[in-house]
Amino acid sequence: MRSNVARRNWGWRSGVAPIVAIATIIASGNTCLAQNTGEEPRRFELRIENVRLSDNAGTVSVRRDEAVELTWSADRRSVVHLHGYDIEVTVDAGKPQTMAFRARATGRFPIEMHGDRHTVLIYLEVHPR
Repeated sequence: MRSNVARRNWGWRSGVAPIVAIATIIASGNTCLAQNTGEEPRRFELRIENVRLSDNAGTVSVRRDEAVELTWSADRRSVVHLHGYDIEVTVDAGKPQTMAFRARATGRFPIEMHGDRHTVLIYLEVHPR
């Protein structure tokens, strides 16, 4: 009887490890795939001056599944929040901060400066492929 229990336990343990390994590979597959393709992110440099964007751009447009980097600089401490992706960075004067993400959700998302009041700086538009 003892050998049957040992065999069942060994079989259970040996069966679980490959399943866990495969599940881990599948779960991390999107990240690994993006890294292996050598895809360069779409980069945008955005400057905040007097609580607005300095170049008056209204929209940043990208395609779904693109890697995106929004690098923010500001003339004063600013908290910038990308709605829909729930990404927030604090930008200090003279210290640019980058929001890096993969554009998975399609649609139009406001990017706001938070403070005494919320001010829309620009919109992110993510278009289907």
